[in-house]
Amino acid sequence: MEFTCRTTYNQKALTAMARAVRKTVRVKTSRRVHLYSWLVMGLLIVSIWLSWGKIWQTVINCVVIAVLLLINWKEDAINGYFAKRKALPGTDAADTTFYPDHFFVKTAAAESRWQYDKILALAETKDYFLFVMGKNHAMAMEKASMEGGSIPEFCRFIEERSGQTVRNIGG
Repeated sequence: MEFTCRTTYNQKALTAMARAVRKTVRVKTSRRVHLYSWLVMGLLIVSIWLSWGKIWQTVINCVVIAVLLLINWKEDAINGYFAKRKALPGTDAADTTFYPDHFFVKTAAAESRWQYDKILALAETKDYFLFVMGKNHAMAMEKASMEGGSIPEFCRFIEERSGQTVRNIGG
């Protein structure tokens, strides 16, 4: 059985890829960063309370807290945005064909052949299957454009070939 898929790497796909990497191979680092961020916000709140009469210091602390909250809330979208800016021209869409022993990815810029054992983690959202290939690299496969079988068949196929289980990461 041969599955094919066409993926457009837009902001939505890149955000899903960033979420997959964060929730799989970078989960410990992400927790530490979030803990540190909340600790800084707590210290800033204490600083606001101690310096209540100094308007500029209070305003600056409030702005820093607001920025940290925004970054924590939208970190995957921010990472996806910067990934798009760093992407090579011609990599905004990819055609992927899955064979029994490898899968083949073709973009306007390059063609690459990947072995299934290179997949570190598999993740799934409502719209995408995500292959995490490293701490800074992932691939998205649009479910809507999947051909050659059903979504559950593809899920079983990719789990069997990669030796990983698909994790639902929301989104």
